[in-house]
Amino acid sequence: MVPETVDAALSQVKKLQRELDVSASLLNAVSTDEPLATLTAQLSKLCRGAAVVYDADGVIIASAGEAPTQLIWNEISSTNVPNLDFNLGRWRVRTRTVGLLDGVHVLAIATLNETLIEADGEIFLDTAERMLGAVNGIQHGASMRDRRDNEHLLAMLQDGVLPSREHRFWSRLNQFRFVSYSPLRAVEAATRGDSRIKDATIDSFIDTARRDGVPLLITIRRFDQESEPTINALIPASKASDRWLSRISKEYTVGASAPFSALADTPAAFREAETALGIAESRARFVSQEEKTAPRVLVKLDEVDVTTWALSNVDARQLDTRIQAVLGQFDEAEMLRETLVTFLALDQNIGAAAEAMFVHANTVRYRLSKIEELYGEPVASASFVANTYLCLQNEILGKRQILTASAERSG
Repeated sequence: MVPETVDAALSQVKKLQRELDVSASLLNAVSTDEPLATLTAQLSKLCRGAAVVYDADGVIIASAGEAPTQLIWNEISSTNVPNLDFNLGRWRVRTRTVGLLDGVHVLAIATLNETLIEADGEIFLDTAERMLGAVNGIQHGASMRDRRDNEHLLAMLQDGVLPSREHRFWSRLNQFRFVSYSPLRAVEAATRGDSRIKDATIDSFIDTARRDGVPLLITIRRFDQESEPTINALIPASKASDRWLSRISKEYTVGASAPFSALADTPAAFREAETALGIAESRARFVSQEEKTAPRVLVKLDEVDVTTWALSNVDARQLDTRIQAVLGQFDEAEMLRETLVTFLALDQNIGAAAEAMFVHANTVRYRLSKIEELYGEPVASASFVANTYLCLQNEILGKRQILTASAERSG
């Protein structure tokens, strides 16, 4: 064998040995509890610098070591080249764009040792790319299994659980980090505007719940092909869950049941959540008409007043007929209706109502006197306030929400 051939063979053997060493070092990450974090930590040690995994928007998924991560991303995002090799101050950086099951990611390594990255940079990136794909595949598979188990368990609870079998279902809930016999809430959420519920919506809910430390069972509820689906969820009744509900109500209209502890009560709790969602949607419709923006509406059935609770338990068609009979007097007097709504939303304060409507207080008094003529009783009487509040409740509460938000913006 000629010397050149021998040298080439030895060089190839050394390269293969180095690849095996790197693979063995990174392979240990796959079996850890935090494989992605361990993978980047091992990679940063190998390159004696830093390793970062970005998503397609530049959000850091995992990182280890000290390096100017934002400046590195700025360089990556400024070009469409999938694999880069560049200097950033004293740092030498190499990147690799990787297509994974949950989207495109960018892997970057950075070091102050230029000789090391020249010799082993491609080995580091090639091996890390394979490991990153393996980790992502394992996590994706585990996530899909959890989703199926999650939906199946929630479906069984919604169908009804015998009290004698509750302990078995609590043990299954423990697997999703629920605490046995702790209070729960049923939740139903609907989209606003033109958005639609899809699988990505569920993923978003799961991600936000994980960040807020909230155990969650969740599924998409479909009534039929004609109606829009909603999201059903089961969460603990806790402060962390309250924060999560407040977070998701920025984009979705949300109804939640009163807290309950007996799993046998789950079907009734979801009926409560459906009722709460109906109340939330009624309020949201009025606020949207007034503000021309999607309102933030969250209704917990245990926190609604007696009036709201009573109205929610009446046949909707019969109630609407009675309300229209009372409000029919306003058919030709829309300004009188708006004045009454504002007057009641501001606790019958004529001065505040005049200020909110940009009119003189005497104008408000005149309109209220016209309302008294229409109905034949004083607007301050208990019976008139009670009846008109029942009929106009969603408008009154919506107006109060709008005025409160306006005061907060100006203040």
